[in-house]
Amino acid sequence: GLEEIIPRPVQDAGNILKQGYLEKRSRDHGFFGSEWQKRWCVLNRKTFYYYANEKSKQPKGTFSIENYSARLASHLRKDSRRKCCFELVCPGRRTYE
Repeated sequence: GLEEIIPRPVQDAGNILKQGYLEKRSRDHGFFGSEWQKRWCVLNRKTFYYYANEKSKQPKGTFSIENYSARLASHLRKDSRRKCCFELVCPGRRTYE
């Protein structure tokens, strides 16, 4: 089952493995296609958090990374950033791009 994740500020995120800015593709595609949003991201051993910026107190979203895997996805963009694109995928759950 899906585990409820309680949003917490960055400073309380536990054992941080990585943190920094990434561009996340919005779930709702706009009139002109996909919209990429810059987000401050924090990864610990169990959870991926994303915030509006590094000073935000509460995350815009969180999800458990259990059963997720990462794969390169250069097809997501046509510009110079395409070589850096990846997806976080889990069968039966939302894919994050």
